[in-house]
Amino acid sequence: MNDLYDRLTTSKLFKIAIFLVCGFLIVVVFSLALGTTQLLQAQNRSSIPITNAAIYHFKIGKWNAMSVSDGNLSFPPTFFLPNADPKEIEASLREDFLAPKELSIYVNVLYLNTGRNKVLIDMGAGKTGQGTVGQLVANLEASGVKAKDIDTVIITHAHPDHVGGITTTTGKLNFPNARYYLAKKEWDFWTAPTVKMPNSLLDEEYKRQTIDAVKPQLKAMANRVTLFQPGNEVVPGIEAVDVSGHTPGQSAYLITSGKEQLTVTGDVFYSDPLNLEHPDWEVRFDVDPALGVATRQRVLKKFSRDRQLLLVPHMPFPGIGHVRARSDHYEWEPIQWEFKPS
Repeated sequence: MNDLYDRLTTSKLFKIAIFLVCGFLIVVVFSLALGTTQLLQAQNRSSIPITNAAIYHFKIGKWNAMSVSDGNLSFPPTFFLPNADPKEIEASLREDFLAPKELSIYVNVLYLNTGRNKVLIDMGAGKTGQGTVGQLVANLEASGVKAKDIDTVIITHAHPDHVGGITTTTGKLNFPNARYYLAKKEWDFWTAPTVKMPNSLLDEEYKRQTIDAVKPQLKAMANRVTLFQPGNEVVPGIEAVDVSGHTPGQSAYLITSGKEQLTVTGDVFYSDPLNLEHPDWEVRFDVDPALGVATRQRVLKKFSRDRQLLLVPHMPFPGIGHVRARSDHYEWEPIQWEFKPS
């Protein structure tokens, strides 16, 4: 009887031991497999370039639209605002959790499909600028829009970060099938034999560099350009609005589809919080700084009063939002991003 009991006990212990060994082996194998998977995932992650959003889809009425990034520029804020107190500039930036010594300038371009026209408003800096600019064509194509399909290019003003994308590095048109639209006053200013900026706060070398960057771009589109006056409807649904000061013929564009509107502002203001908290501060890049201040104050008052939806070329991507009036300054209220099918 004892022998039978011993045999049964031994058999049970043997089975338990086998069970424990198998369990241990399963745990070991699973751990090895999990570790290998995590290692492979880490290796895969390390090989994938890290990029943030460069395209934002939205609608204006029935029209499909995109804000498309051309990249970023940066420069010292005291260079941007040469007559302002550096301590006030730094305090304003720190208050908004921004770097006090480097101002980041986004370059946002509007793409619009009206059903009749495939439109770009501005073309970014292309290869004429520093920083990370020059991404417009690649980002458009990543969204499914080919450069050859663009038939209308409308320009707010002819600074290098808005017209530098007209040509490739070899001088060919990036958008070979497009018609280009620019205010006549703006065209006449930049294509004059001698471009004069007596009121500008730029030094002479920077003026020369700007002119040298702009002239070849305008020359490349010369046989495809249509000039217009403020108040003209450039193409159906897109009206030019005079916002001169930053440049002599700068235009904003009021876009209307059904009951919805969007204004592309040009460079009336382009730094939050600096231009909004202190719209009276003169900007170095304005061809006429005093007129730039007057225009900025006028349009900020109008935009805030009318609750106008805006696309601002140099605000943080996607650059779409509203201006809100406060007692002694203005604030930028970006749109809430929407993640839903168009």
